[in-house]
Amino acid sequence: MAIKTVKISQIIGSGYCVSASDGKLVYEVITQHIEKGDRVAISFENATRLTTAFLNAAVGQLYGEYTPEKVRASLAPPLGAEPWQLARLKVVVERAKAFFEKPDEISKIIERESGKPNDDT
Repeated sequence: MAIKTVKISQIIGSGYCVSASDGKLVYEVITQHIEKGDRVAISFENATRLTTAFLNAAVGQLYGEYTPEKVRASLAPPLGAEPWQLARLKVVVERAKAFFEKPDEISKIIERESGKPNDDT
């Protein structure tokens, strides 16, 4: 299994990794490598801004496509990440695992907490 480096700032053409649409571009590159059987090392080099919205689209969605075991086996440790970036990545991964394990339950909790009426009531 070859390790491929995915440089997020290079893919989106900027160090401002903030939008979900840019995260989706990174997700597509990651999944292409996973489907080829490669292991992916995500590079945070030159990423000066980083939001959870971006990370949810880039990495969190992997847990909707693959099992947590497959994601863990397919992702190598991140490269060039600062502690604050790793902290955000960890939050996104934990939330994605919880959501995709029980999406209906999590959606109901989000609706309840946001004050939106639940369709089941």
